[in-house]
Amino acid sequence: MLAALVLLCLVCAAIFLLNRPGSRRPYFPGIALGAVAAGPAFLLGLGLGALSWRPERAVPLDFDPDLLPALMGLMLAAVIVGAIIAFPLAMLGAMALSGLGQDNIGLRHPAFWALTGAFAATGPAACIGVGDGVVLTAFAFTGAVVASICRWRTSWVT
Repeated sequence: MLAALVLLCLVCAAIFLLNRPGSRRPYFPGIALGAVAAGPAFLLGLGLGALSWRPERAVPLDFDPDLLPALMGLMLAAVIVGAIIAFPLAMLGAMALSGLGQDNIGLRHPAFWALTGAFAATGPAACIGVGDGVVLTAFAFTGAVVASICRWRTSWVT
């Protein structure tokens, strides 16, 4: 609960301190879309991480129509939980990166946003020792996807 309160305070501080009128405009629907995409991107990142770090354990998947409702429920849960966790972080990151991009045109590049998102998501997880390469790959993939979507249609006043 305390962590959520601290995160909310950081988001509010970013909004008030980094939002100079007329300087830049993050595209807030892009931030919301990135937050919604975080949960499914994390699940996809887990799959890609498992394939890249443990290819010997890969098994072929047979499609079973009886599992479709369970997969839809899993995807809905991933969207809801991922959006709740990712929205404040995506908003904070988009506000910070758009503020940095106002002063340096090179920091507006989509590849910079994707790499920053990947490092921002993976760094804290690696420092506290969460999981192995599979989980870190999922965090990096999720951070890159969310940051890239947040970069979409963000504009700067030159």
